[in-house]
Amino acid sequence: MFDPIEYFHTLTLANRLAVKHGFLPVSISSLDNLEGLFEHYRDHDHFVAISDTSTGNLASTDGAYGFTKRRAYTVFILAAHEYDNADARMQALNLCRTIFHQFVTRILVDKFSYSEETMYFDTQAIPNQELGRFFLSGVTGLHFTLYVSEPISLEYNPEDWL
Repeated sequence: MFDPIEYFHTLTLANRLAVKHGFLPVSISSLDNLEGLFEHYRDHDHFVAISDTSTGNLASTDGAYGFTKRRAYTVFILAAHEYDNADARMQALNLCRTIFHQFVTRILVDKFSYSEETMYFDTQAIPNQELGRFFLSGVTGLHFTLYVSEPISLEYNPEDWL
């Protein structure tokens, strides 16, 4: 089973630009629950925040056999900047954009090794969105979603039922 927390922690710690700028990989539950980020906010100002929750669906080409589990994993790349300084904000945002593009190139390479395990990264489209100016005061960045499909075994067991 794909572990997005481990995968993006590893990517962050292996990316030269992320390491150079001190990006810290953390787990969060959602935009409403940024506990992993706030735990380290006093000591760090650059983050790759991986959501530990996902959305998904089960799918089958014929509706009866060969199901796959498709999940959407969300990752935030965030950088603090001097508050109310447009140039500093743009520099921080450009850094986040560059790291995002580097992550995508790595995802494209990794896609082939994971497909050998019959797990697939959907790289036809990787939705991403830059954060608004007032997301968090003095923080900018973006978030993106990676869709991953992997086979799932669904087997009816009569003992599960009354």
